[in-house]
Amino acid sequence: MCMELTSHFKMTIVWVCLIGLLCSTAVKASKPNLVVDIEPKHQTAVRLGESLQILCRVGRPLRVCRVEIPGEEGGMVLSKGQPSEDGIEYYGEGTEAGQCGVHIAKIKESHDGIFKCTLTTTERRAEAQASTRIIVAKPPHNPELHASPGSDGRNIYRKGEKLEVSCSAPAGRPAANVSLFLDDEPIGNEERPTIYDSNLDDNSLAVQNASRSLDWTDNGKILRCVASHIALDRPKETTMQLQVFYPPQPQPTIERFGYVVGHQGIVNVTVYANPRPHFKWRVNNEMITEGNPDESNRLETSTAVDLGRGAWSVILTIDSVQKSDTEKDYILEARNDEGAYEYRIILSTATEPAGPFGHFYGVDLDAGSIIGIVVGTLVLLLIVFILIFARATGRWCFAGNTTSRNLGESKSHRIQDFADPAASVSLLRFEKSKSADETDRRRSDTESAGRYSRTEVDGSRGERKSRISLSHLFKRNKDKVSGADTDTVRTVVTVDDEKLQPGMPGAQETKLNPTTGEGAIVYAELDLKQQQQSVPRRLNEDKTEYAEILYTKPATEEQQQTPNE
Repeated sequence: MCMELTSHFKMTIVWVCLIGLLCSTAVKASKPNLVVDIEPKHQTAVRLGESLQILCRVGRPLRVCRVEIPGEEGGMVLSKGQPSEDGIEYYGEGTEAGQCGVHIAKIKESHDGIFKCTLTTTERRAEAQASTRIIVAKPPHNPELHASPGSDGRNIYRKGEKLEVSCSAPAGRPAANVSLFLDDEPIGNEERPTIYDSNLDDNSLAVQNASRSLDWTDNGKILRCVASHIALDRPKETTMQLQVFYPPQPQPTIERFGYVVGHQGIVNVTVYANPRPHFKWRVNNEMITEGNPDESNRLETSTAVDLGRGAWSVILTIDSVQKSDTEKDYILEARNDEGAYEYRIILSTATEPAGPFGHFYGVDLDAGSIIGIVVGTLVLLLIVFILIFARATGRWCFAGNTTSRNLGESKSHRIQDFADPAASVSLLRFEKSKSADETDRRRSDTESAGRYSRTEVDGSRGERKSRISLSHLFKRNKDKVSGADTDTVRTVVTVDDEKLQPGMPGAQETKLNPTTGEGAIVYAELDLKQQQQSVPRRLNEDKTEYAEILYTKPATEEQQQTPNE
């Protein structure tokens, strides 16, 4: 029993202590620490002699507003409406609004340091503080530019060498902003400047590094180290001009136009090389040294003129241009310690090509370009041939445009729902006996005369083979016939050959009296009336058709008739 009572007593003490701890924590939480907001935060840089405003504030009315300014003795209690002392006065909307600020009319060198503001609210006796850094700007010294030496130990570099440069600006407060430029091109932006001794004292140093692989176009460019700072009206910079050695640079064949026969001609060539090269001209294998004439004194070369940054102008003067001068080979050789190159020049009396394609003149095409042009042309020709073949044979995309032509059918309409009115021509038949040999002979004579035989117009003997007509491929078939809008089909039929098959549908047989003894001509004309293109016609519309049938006499009748005459 005693043990149980002791245990209950201990548990009660533990619970009482725990409740007391929670109550004390709640009391402390009901009175949080006062947070002061200060502007500007952390630090502010200001030029010597300029004004500065700093504002501290809380969300409650203030009883005390006290500030500590670097370089000023002790603290200052400020309130709204106080007169200014030594250019220092209250700044803000008033202590009742929870604001405590200071306005410094003119910054001194001694004001560089830590600024503090101390606030006491009307409902508390404890103080709350905030601070910021006042930096009185001090300009840096002149920037320093350092470059790695070239391969020969001097500040002369060769094409392809790697250049490493460093730009620094010492003794700036705060540290200066440094940048590197090659002419106006920024370099080294991939690396941020490095700040040393960034405690904002007089020994702050900013450094920017960069590296670059040099090309011949970098010769003569200006390397610039630029330092900008709040205390400077304009940036300071240090410069260095690059010297890059490289051989004479290749150029395509040089073409010069507009020379006039009988007049003076000047050939001007610009060569890029560093150091200065030596020049020699060769005109049809005749050597002309720089600054001297040729053997005939018609050609004279000048001394190279320095155009700057490795550009050299060389001039060849022709006293009186002749036609033969445009047919000669002109070669300019340039040579220096880095290498040599020969430039080929072509002269022409023609005017220089102009227009949108003028810049293509004289451009040399490589093998790949020529092969591409040839292959493209062949592919284009193949596509055109396939389209013509498909159009002629009615294949692929032209399969739906196939047209069946029968005698008496319109030239452009198909035998579908809409077509020309007449689909066939009924031929008048003469029944007259004659031998098969005579029939074959007459038919042969008729065909040799360029007429139509019955087998060409009658589908019952067999279908004609389709013929390809190029003129029909590229022009539209027309239902209208030019002129009188009438299409006449003339057919020559021998009497003995006109035999209709009994089972042939739609055939009309007409027997004539053969006692006449004379041949007769029957005309069958197909009259196509002009139609509106926008209105389709149907098969049941009436049309008038005429067919001309030429009757040829057998040889026996001709022999009998000749004596009678």
